[in-house]
Order: sequence, then structure tokens, then C-alpha cells
Amino acid sequence: MKKVEKTQEKANFLEAIVELEKAGIKRDVTIQALKEAFESIVKKKNYEDIDVKIDIDPEVGSISILNIRSIVSDVKDDALEISQEKAENEVNEGKGSYIEDGKLYSPITVDSFTRADANKFKSILKQKIKEAEKANIYAAYSDKVGEIVSGYVQKVEPRYILIDLGRTSVTLQDKYKIGDETFKPGDTIKVYLSEINSSTQGPQITVSRSDKNFLKRLFEEEIHEIFTGVVTIQDIAREAGLRSKVSVKTTDPNVDPVGACIGQGGSKIQKICSQINHEKIDIIQYHIYPGLFIAEALKPAQVIGVKLVEGDEKKAIAVIKDGETRVAIGTRGVNARLAVKLTHYSIDIMEQKDAESQGIKYETIDEMRQKEEQLIFEKRREEILQEQAKEEEARKARMQEELIHPIETNESTKVDEEVNEVKETKKAEVLEEIKEETKVKETVEKEKVEEKVVEYNPVVIGEKISLSELEKQIEEEKKKNISKPQVKKVKKEEEEKEFVEEKVQEEQKKATYLDIYTDEELEELDEEEEYDDYDDEEIDYTEYDKYYDDN
Repeated sequence: MKKVEKTQEKANFLEAIVELEKAGIKRDVTIQALKEAFESIVKKKNYEDIDVKIDIDPEVGSISILNIRSIVSDVKDDALEISQEKAENEVNEGKGSYIEDGKLYSPITVDSFTRADANKFKSILKQKIKEAEKANIYAAYSDKVGEIVSGYVQKVEPRYILIDLGRTSVTLQDKYKIGDETFKPGDTIKVYLSEINSSTQGPQITVSRSDKNFLKRLFEEEIHEIFTGVVTIQDIAREAGLRSKVSVKTTDPNVDPVGACIGQGGSKIQKICSQINHEKIDIIQYHIYPGLFIAEALKPAQVIGVKLVEGDEKKAIAVIKDGETRVAIGTRGVNARLAVKLTHYSIDIMEQKDAESQGIKYETIDEMRQKEEQLIFEKRREEILQEQAKEEEARKARMQEELIHPIETNESTKVDEEVNEVKETKKAEVLEEIKEETKVKETVEKEKVEEKVVEYNPVVIGEKISLSELEKQIEEEKKKNISKPQVKKVKKEEEEKEFVEEKVQEEQKKATYLDIYTDEELEELDEEEEYDDYDDEEIDYTEYDKYYDDN
């Protein structure tokens, strides 16, 4: 029966720990809370200064409480010290006491606790678990400060709404809502976690929907160019529920930052407006020249020029087109106020006719653009100079390092020289191999070059010629015509060689029986010399005219 009860107690113990884990309290936090609760009860029951060791094994379901006393020769406090003799007697009694490192460990049974002790333990444990839960909530949401969190409306009150974020509930005050927006229980809602503070009552979390950073986070969620960093938000001026002005710039000159935020047909900006109670948003391109930035910030009013007032305070006069004062100021002055917040300039708005009547000289839009280009150029030049200065400092540092460690530097230089020498040797070897390969290729090409075939015109009509003279003449004509470009290469080397040999043999045979060539024999010889591979159009017959000259 006792074994069954112990098994049931173990199961209940483990179940309680698992339930606390589901509630977000880690097991080690629960174990630590149990230890502190037991320690508090034991000290209140016995003596506040006693030393207690508590071991809890949730898998086994066992709890061990040990009272620790030092073994000394002269005992002054029985609650903290014990003599060697008494310590050995307790160990010999077999009640679980043992000596370790000069100290006596004596077990304290849970059976000695009264009902009052149990109630105290329960109260202390609840308090410890609550404190642990508060600490966990603070740790969970402290990392989300400056981010958007989602929840659902749990309760609607006249001055606030209660929002369930999952692990805790927060209140959204009316002053942090967007205009007159309303919610009902069960609605999904996004809020900006602006602040979290730890207090005795738990973490105090402040959420808002009117904060300008809430709008910034929505831009980052909905616009890919801002999320990736191609387009960045320079600043935001906002009056929640009325209007907002967002200044943007880009790191890519090929990207239009304003168009990227608005989207095709205003799709991107409309999606953001629908999440902030249809609040109006002006996307302003940021300019480094203040006058041009002021002109952009006052849109939709048409600014034709700006005069920057010299002095310590940032003041400017914006000259607008006649009849656009109401547009520049906006409903209840919101447009002008937001322009001041965005540019950090005190702006006086004046129509063109009034400015000209008062003789106010202002810079036109084109003039301000030229000045901005000059500023960009100077800024870029300054960046280049700074980079060069950093490189010079690094070079001087390296030189100083070389002076401090000359041996190491010399060794390093020697190694570099050896490496370069090996590289040069290898390069020379590779070049030599390439040359050898080139020579071999040239030799092969020369061997493959097909021989030139020389047209054969044997004798002058009417003259006698010997066989030796005929052969000599053929060789001279061969040498003479081998360099002429008109001679066609024979495609098949073996066939051409056989052809030449056959012709020579025929001439030799004819020369054996004839001392001279008649006209008829010359005609027959000409007919025999015709060959399919020769192209008559490629032969320059002017070279052979002398053989056919009757004179």
C-alpha cells in the first residue's frame, strides 16, 4: 500500500512540474523555487542561521533535506557545530547521518512538518513561482522592445483595451491609439512594444499604436526595399490619426525611393494605411541640402524657392506659389507642423507676390539642386580623403612594426624573394615548353605542306632540244614558279607525285626516239597535260608567252 502511495505521489509531483512548464516556467526554475521554500520553512522552524542542503530529484520524486553542522573540538553553538564524539554517535545510530569534509550531514524528515508548516510552504512556493513567472515574462519581452507584437483584444474599457499577447496581458491606453479607432473583443491587433520596466507587481509593459516607430516597423514589414536596406527611412514626423511624413533615401542610384514605397498604383502605401486607421502618409525624398529638403517637406504645396536665414537657429522662409497658402499649412496646420518636425527648421511660409514686394531674395529649386550636387561632391571628396588618411596611418603602422621587428621582416622578405624566384623559374620552364611545342607544331605543319605543282611547257616550236636540256629546263621552271601565288596546291600529295612522275617518264620515252618536237607532237602533249585538279583560271599564261612567240 505504501509503495502504491509513493508511486502516486511521484506521478503527481511530475505532473505538477509539467503543468508549470506548459505555463512557461522552466523545470529548473520550479526546482529552485521548491528548494527555497523548503529552506525557508526549515529555518523558520529551527534556527535562521542554520546551514541546510536540499536535494530534489523530480524523476524519482524524492526530496532530501540535510542539516549541516561543522565538527569542532570546542562547541559554541549547538545549531551550527557538533563535537567529534557526538557526530560519530549520530552516524552509528543508522538514521542516515554521515560525515564529509569535517561536517556532519543530518537528515530532516518531511514527516516532522506540521499542517501550519505545510500552509506556509504552499504560500511561499506560490510566491516563488509567481516571481519566477514575472522574471520569465520580463526576459521574454525585454528582447522585443522596439518591435511589433501581435495579440487579440481581450477586454474593452472606456479608457483602455486589454490585449492578450499569449504569455501576458497588456493595456493599450486611449492616448496611444490612432485617432478614434475602435476595437471589439476577439479582434486581432498589432502594437508597438515601446517600453518594459520591472517592478514588484511584475513587468510593466507599455504598448502603442501612435508611436512613429510603429509606422516605421510597418514600412519594414510591407516594403521589401526597406527590409533589404536598399531604401532607408531617414526620419518620420507623425500626428497619429491625421497625417504622417516619411523621408526616405536610397543607396542605389537606380532605385527611386519614393516610388519603391508607394508601389504600383499606390498598392504598398495603401496596405500600410489600412493598418493605421487610414491615416494619410506623405513620402518625402530626403535631400542633404536643407532648402531642397524643406521644399519637399511642404508638399503637396508647390514651393518655388527657399531662403535660409543665417544665424545659430535654424530658420527658413519658404516661398510658395500664389494661392497655395492653405495647402502649405494644411488642415489645422498639420502639414506645416510636420514639415517643421521633419526638417528641424522653423519655417515661415510666404507667397511669391509677397516675397517679391518685400524684396526677399531666395534660391530657386534649380539653384538649390546645383548646390546639393556640390555638397555631394565635397562630401564624397571628404570621404576619399578620410580613406586615404586611414590607409596612410595603416602604412605608417606597418612601417613602425617593421622597425620594431626587423628580423622578422627580413625573414619574411627573404621568404617572399625565394617564393618569387621559384615562380620566375617555373614561368621560364613553362615558356620554354611552349616554345618547344610551337617548334614541333611548325615542323609538322611544314611537313604537311603540300608541294607546288609546276605547269609544264616543254619546248619552243621549231627548236631542237636534248633530253638533258629538257630536264634542266623543267627544274628551272619548277624553281621559278614554286613561289608564285597563282599555282594551286594539290589536295592529294601522293596523286600529284605520281602525276609528275608519269609525265616525266612520258617525256623521257619520247625524247628517246625524237630529237625535236613537231607541232603535232606538241599539240598531243598539251592535250595529255590537261588534268581535272588544275584550274586554268588560276594560271597566269603570260609567263609562258615567250614559248609561243613565232619571232
